[in-house]
Amino acid sequence: MSKKVGVRRMVVQKVGIIDLDGLYKTMRRWFYDYKYYFEEPTSRVRPGSAAGVEYEWVWRAWRKINEYTKFNVRVYFYIWDAKDIEVIKDGEKVKLTKCRLMLEIDGDIELDYGNFFGKSKFGKILFSILNSLVFQEEKILANWWDELYYHLYKLQTIAKEYLDMESKGNAYYDVW
Repeated sequence: MSKKVGVRRMVVQKVGIIDLDGLYKTMRRWFYDYKYYFEEPTSRVRPGSAAGVEYEWVWRAWRKINEYTKFNVRVYFYIWDAKDIEVIKDGEKVKLTKCRLMLEIDGDIELDYGNFFGKSKFGKILFSILNSLVFQEEKILANWWDELYYHLYKLQTIAKEYLDMESKGNAYYDVW
C-alpha cells in the first residue's frame, strides 16, 4: 500500500529559436548529477502541419531516499511547428530548431514504494500506524517535500538558463 504526495507542476514555455539537442542533453545530465534512475518511455515524432514537425517526449526518473521513501520525477516535452535551421553563431554554422516549446515538470514522494505493507489487511493497518505515530508522516514529508520541490525548481532553472529566458537565475540554488 504505497502513498504518494505530489509537488505542484512547473511549466516553461518558449517560442523561438532553440538548441533543442543541447537542452535535451543538459537536462538529461541533471538527472545523472543528482543520481536519479532515468528512463524515457515516450518519444514521438509526428508530421505535424505545414508549419513544422511535432515532438513529444516523456521522461520518468526516480531516486530512492531510503528503504521506505522514493522520489519520482516526470518531465513532459511538447514541441510544435519545429523546423531545423542553420544559424551562424560565433563564426560557425550551428543547427538550431525554430519551434514552440512547452516543458512541464512535476513529481511526487512515494512512501512504501516496495509495497511491503499493502499485501494484507494487517499490513494496511500497520502502514497507517507507522505513518501516523512512528514516522510522524507530516514532519518527514515536510522535509522530503521541500527537498523534492527544490530539486524540481533547480531543473526548471537549468531549462530557463539554457533557453536564455529573462527569468533565469535561482535565489534558492544552494538549498538541498
